[in-house]
Amino acid sequence: MSRRRPLTPGRGLALGFQYLTLVLASILVLLPLWSLIISSLKSAREYLDTNRIVPPQNWFNLSNYAEAIWPEQANGITIGQAFANTGFILVFSLLLLILFGTSAAFVIDRFRFRGRMLILGAWAMVVAVPGILTPVSTFQVLKALGLANSKWALVVLYSGVDIISILIFVQFLKNISTEVDDSARIEGANYFQIYFRLILPMLTPAIATVVILRTVGIYNDFVTPYLYVPQPQEATVSMMLFNMAGFNSGTSAAVLLAAIVLVILPTVVGFFILQRYIYAGITNEIGRAHV
Repeated sequence: MSRRRPLTPGRGLALGFQYLTLVLASILVLLPLWSLIISSLKSAREYLDTNRIVPPQNWFNLSNYAEAIWPEQANGITIGQAFANTGFILVFSLLLLILFGTSAAFVIDRFRFRGRMLILGAWAMVVAVPGILTPVSTFQVLKALGLANSKWALVVLYSGVDIISILIFVQFLKNISTEVDDSARIEGANYFQIYFRLILPMLTPAIATVVILRTVGIYNDFVTPYLYVPQPQEATVSMMLFNMAGFNSGTSAAVLLAAIVLVILPTVVGFFILQRYIYAGITNEIGRAHV
């Protein structure tokens, strides 16, 4: 049994500094969230007359949330429609991203062919191109495909596999022994069966990691919907908040904050649901590193 080191003045000072830093960082992160939540529970008048960090007079005042969900005046789209549009885009984008990303990683890792590294280099070069240079050409391509001003335009743009997702899948595939493939081929399985029945289920932790990273990016993205799908009826949650914050919307600040809280909730719930897959992936990587 190991003995605990005595708490010397120097070590105590270092520990105190660490805890102080953690407390201050936590306050900086949680204070805006606290202000957001309590302000969303205040009436419009109370919001203007009180400090942003002062608790509301009535903790059960949900009128702002009711107004955010069922607005008295139409501002182009309701929050329910915005969630439906965002969910549609997320589901189809992530399904295509997982299919394209995992299959591409499977081919790159398992097969040896001329131009293999050139493909990875091409993906890396695309990342180096500033996004501000491509909107005009991207819109022209979407228009030629008949996808401009529709949700499918965002699905196509978001389903593109980035180099980070490819590297995550490839790195995870390197830890899956090729003996799995060999055994399956001996049993008569072809490459499609190996991919769909063996490799894809084994990539669940990596898929969960990519899904969380891309979901946060897609869910919070404002520029892409604003550029390519400006139609109010096709608005995502970020566009809905932008419309609610407009000068002509007539929405009070307290109602807007309530809408922001509603928009934040799915990402928080989704993270707590999927985080165990990330922890499982990290644990597996650490276990393999010690073998």
